[in-house]
Amino acid sequence: ESVSGPDDAAQDDPEDRRVPFTNLEKVFWPEQGTSKGDLVDYYRSIAPWLLPYLRDRPLVMTRYPDGIAGKSFYQKDAPEWAPSWVRREQVWSEHAEREIRYFVCDDVESLLYVINMGTIPLHVWSSRVSDLPHPDWCILDLDPKGAPFADVVRVARMIRDLCEDLELPSFPKTSGSSGLHVLIPLGRALTYDQSRGFAELMARLVVQTLPEIATIARRVQSREGKVYVDYLQNRHGQLLVAPFSVRPLPQAPVSMPLRWREVNAKLSNERYTLHNAEARLRKLGEDPCAGVLSVSADLPRALARLSERLAE
Repeated sequence: ESVSGPDDAAQDDPEDRRVPFTNLEKVFWPEQGTSKGDLVDYYRSIAPWLLPYLRDRPLVMTRYPDGIAGKSFYQKDAPEWAPSWVRREQVWSEHAEREIRYFVCDDVESLLYVINMGTIPLHVWSSRVSDLPHPDWCILDLDPKGAPFADVVRVARMIRDLCEDLELPSFPKTSGSSGLHVLIPLGRALTYDQSRGFAELMARLVVQTLPEIATIARRVQSREGKVYVDYLQNRHGQLLVAPFSVRPLPQAPVSMPLRWREVNAKLSNERYTLHNAEARLRKLGEDPCAGVLSVSADLPRALARLSERLAE
């Protein structure tokens, strides 16, 4: 149940929707001297590309009130004192055995309100409040944990080739941390369980094809320096770091959508940062991952072909 809605008077009054910014001069990235104000400016400038991934989705904050060198905390519940014009939605959590009151950022003012709370990375659900059981995308999260990044690139390109064989579109992005994410659009046609099952089939076929560099072993000790193809991020309530989200790391890298031809030996997670992300997008003229929210695919056919491939 929403705490506020589009009919609220405050929604129509820009005076009431002004974000009360605080401590904008505070340094959040000591090595660079990058401030909280710089972070706010980044999210304001990137909002036209970012907001499509945030709208109507439960959002989880990781807050760094004193910057990346200070203490941080993970926060799902929107505070009671937040203004009424910032949308909140209650979602039942089986794990917590209670309803969690999430922020939902539908507009730039709400986004900046959340960032002013000291939030650096933004994590979102794969599904929308209006259709929680059905995710928009399936994710394969490639986690190196000791494997060379060249192997991450090789595994990602293998997933692209597999998707092409299955006649499925796929969209890569940097995690902004150490790995890569490959998103496959579902058009809200599958449940979370079905999406997880589909991702597991994909992951198993990748490991079957590249056993020397890919694994689905969850325990780091069991991975033998291989790239972990994590399909479990497709469970109900699991989170994705939003495209264009800044990471709390020294160079202020962002999770950057990519064109497949950019997934090559020159790629690194440090390449795209808070300082150059907007210029890159303006040069490209488009968000390379935007199709994940709109493209549809013949999923039953792809699932059938995937099962056949595994049985070969």
